[in-house]
This record gives sequence, C-alpha cells and structure tokens, in this order.
Amino acid sequence: MVILWASVEKRIAKKLEGIVTKHQSSVNFQNLIRDLADMYPFEVPEVIIVELVANSLDAKATRISIDFDPEKRILSVEDNGQGMDESQFDEYHDFAAGLKRRGTGIGFAGVGAKISFNVAERVVTQTRSKLFEGGSDWRLETKKELVWEEIKPKELKGHGTRVAVYFKDKVKLNYGTTETLIALLRRHYLPLMDSKFLKLYSKMTQVSYSNELRFVINGVTIEPFLIREEFALEKVKELFPERRGQLYGYGIMGIADKDYPFAPETCGILLCTYGKIIKGELFNQFPGEFGPRLFGVVEIPGLVNFITTSKTEFIKSRKHREFEKLYGPIRSEFRTWLKELGVEIPEEVKTQEAKRLERELKKILDDVPELGEFFGFRDKKKILSQNKNGHVNTVTEEGVERTFPDGEGVRGKTPGPLDAGDEPGERLVSNRDGEKRAAPISRTSRRGPKISFAEVPDRNELAWVEGGNIIINSGHSVYRKVQSNNTARRLHNLFSIGSAIQRFLGSEAEKPDLMFVDRMMAAWGHK
Repeated sequence: MVILWASVEKRIAKKLEGIVTKHQSSVNFQNLIRDLADMYPFEVPEVIIVELVANSLDAKATRISIDFDPEKRILSVEDNGQGMDESQFDEYHDFAAGLKRRGTGIGFAGVGAKISFNVAERVVTQTRSKLFEGGSDWRLETKKELVWEEIKPKELKGHGTRVAVYFKDKVKLNYGTTETLIALLRRHYLPLMDSKFLKLYSKMTQVSYSNELRFVINGVTIEPFLIREEFALEKVKELFPERRGQLYGYGIMGIADKDYPFAPETCGILLCTYGKIIKGELFNQFPGEFGPRLFGVVEIPGLVNFITTSKTEFIKSRKHREFEKLYGPIRSEFRTWLKELGVEIPEEVKTQEAKRLERELKKILDDVPELGEFFGFRDKKKILSQNKNGHVNTVTEEGVERTFPDGEGVRGKTPGPLDAGDEPGERLVSNRDGEKRAAPISRTSRRGPKISFAEVPDRNELAWVEGGNIIINSGHSVYRKVQSNNTARRLHNLFSIGSAIQRFLGSEAEKPDLMFVDRMMAAWGHK
C-alpha cells in the first residue's frame, strides 16, 4: 500500500510541475493487433464489445453501460467495477504484455482497447480504484506512430472504468441501434440476462457475480428474464451436475417453438463459462427433425481452464481427462434426454475385436506418446488386492486410479469412479503408530484405450472421438466391405482410430500434425 501511494504521489508531482506524460506504444503494434484480430471468429467491432464487457465482469461490476453514437461513431463501455490499480493501468497500455497473463476470469488486460486500433483512430480510457485513478488518450498520430497521453478521469463519478472507442470513418459496423447491440450482447452473454442463472452465479464461489448485475444499452436497462420463457421451450430438462457433493454448474435445455431460435444456423446446447458463451454443441448426436429446434444453455465455471487464448473455443486435448470430468456428464445427460424425446441413439457395442484393438494400441505407446496422453494412461502403481485365500498381496497395475474415498464419487449419491471399474481394490494407509494397513477402496478405475463400435450408416466418418472413447462406425460402407477379411478389417479399424484422433487433435492445434496416422500405422507395422 505504501508503494502504491508513493507511485501515485510521483504522478501528482509531475502534473504539479507541468510535465505532460506522453508514452510511445511499441513499434510492433501493427503486427500484434492484426494477430489479435485473426484469433477471433467474428469481426473486430464485435470483439471490442465482447472483450470490454469481459474486463468489466472480471472487475466485479454490477452495472455495465454500453452506448453507441452512430453519427460520431463513438462506442463507450462503462462499468462500476473495482477499477484498475497503477500496475494494471500500465499493463493495459503495454503491447509487450499481450496475452501473457491469463488471469482467472474471461478477459485479458487491454485486449479490447488494443485490438480497437485495427478499426479505430482513438481510444480514451478512464479508471478509478481505491488507491489509484488515471486516464489516457490513446491515439494514432501517424499510421506507424501510436501514442498515449495521461489525462484526468473527469467523466467517472465513482470506482470503475470507462473506455470510449472512436471508429474510423470507413469502417463497417455491425451495430448501430439499441436492438442490434442487445442482440450482440445476447449472442455472447445470454446467461447473464437470465434471473435463474444470475442467482446461481451469486452463490458460486468460482464466479461470484452479483445477482444485481445489469446491462444498460443506450440508456435502456435489460431486466432479467427466464430463458425457458424467452425461447418458449417445451419438454424442458434442467441439469444440476455435481462433483464430490458440490454443484459445479447448471443448465437448461428444451425444444423451441421455431427453428434456430437463438441465431441463424445455430442450435444445440450453448456451453458457457463465467457467463460467456463459448460454443454450441450437439455432442456428436443427430437429433433428426428435432435438431433445428433444440436449444439449451449450460454454465460450467470450471471449463474456464480449458478455453483457447482468444477464449472462443474449448481445448479438449489438453488435460483431456480433467476436461471430460466436467464435459462428459453434460453429454451423457443430453443423450439421455434425446432418448426420452424418442430420438434413436446408436448403440455402442463392446466386442472382442474392440478389446484386441485396445491391446494393439498399448503396444505402440512408446512410439506414439500422443496415444497415452489422449487415452489418459497413468503410471504403473502398486495396489493391494485380495486373492482367493483371503490374503492381501501387493500387485502392480497399469492404468489404475484410486477412487472412493480418495477419488471421484460421493457416498450414497454416485458410484465411486467416473469411469466404471472392474475389480475391488485396497490401498495402504498409516495409522498413528506408523503401521501400514489395508483400507478398502470401492473399486478401481482402469485407464487406457476404450474402443467400441456403433452402426451409423448415415455418417461419413470412419470413426470419431466421444469423451475418452473412439467409436468405430460399423455402418460405414468401407467397414462392411472389409468385415469378412480379418486382416483388412484390422487395418481398417486401426486406420479409422488414427484418423479420428488426428482430426480431434488437429482441430485444436495451431499447426495440426498431418502425419499422425502415418506415424501410428508405421509404429504398429514394426511391432
């Protein structure tokens, strides 16, 4: 606190001496702002609003005002949040900081302002927190010179931050009215306008948004509504996913009264984290005639740890098992709900052929380490197992994970492991005297490749990823063509597995590994 006040006093002293503090932004800013823009799947004017609102939410604002003057072409976003301290204010203007500091929320320091210079000529920022207040007039003096000058935050009445973006004349904007701004906000932050979701956020420790959070668009306050009523949903199902007895999310899904009720060509379940919509999902299902009318929203704060740099998509391949613990139960609920609606879900069949394929994959782990990462192999561990005579022996198992009481599951509510185990197990625990004894574990959970078959003739994929599983399409024309020849069928199945994993990993990589299937098949060929 002393350091903060000292730095504030230095700034005040400079102003009293009549020194105008002017800063030159990095000479590489042009490349950076282009790179930032390329990360997003929507236009820069839309990105600006999304990122500025994200910063306001991270600052624990309860009121976020968005105003746009179409004649002057000025967009302003103002909040009553915590405001920036001096170090945050400096980082806000620092292009070198870029996206280095991820933070725990859904925004990054200054991205909304920085990316603005793709389409704007000036950004005026004002902020006030408990121990700091400041402002900047950030502008392009020439095409290659970007400077910012410190100003006083005259337009702010209390704590918070205000950012005004002055757009260039020739830039096309996809908002110009109150209605288009509200529609844009709904596309990205719909759950924050639902009264039931707001109550959830106010109770969840990870997020802790206020139940009083309100958006004000051109002076019009958006009062909370119920998604169920707003989209006229029928056959509604609510989701209350739990882990270790704790609610880790909330969701609602139903059938709307019209096709694509949320946005053109958008249907399915909107997966959200911290109130921000990341993507829509049908979880690899084909709901038939219901498809265009299916709509739902699911909030899972824990998924914030798996979103991309631009926070517009989930990265499933990193920490895949951890991701599946949050994502998998939602997919399972969705499939169950579809069955209740009468949608035919392809049955997954576990066969001897699938078990043989799993054993083949284990043989090539050393040569293709991505397989181990994908399927969640664990290091070998020693566990205690009881033999036929009742004696407890120490055995080494591959892919065994401790479960209840130390692992997943809640007594009396859910089974021990999230992945079904197939043997009872025990672990060593120490008592006060240092003696070791066997304490029971409900069951062990085996990790490793999981292969199954499903007959889906109307799908073009040879195989696909679902959770930690690979499902081979036994209804595919190629599978039918080779099924009577054991060698050809084995080659087809291994190739199908490789292509499914390559698509899965490649869809999330900056530079997809286009040789994954080749490497996997070569490794198998040498065994």
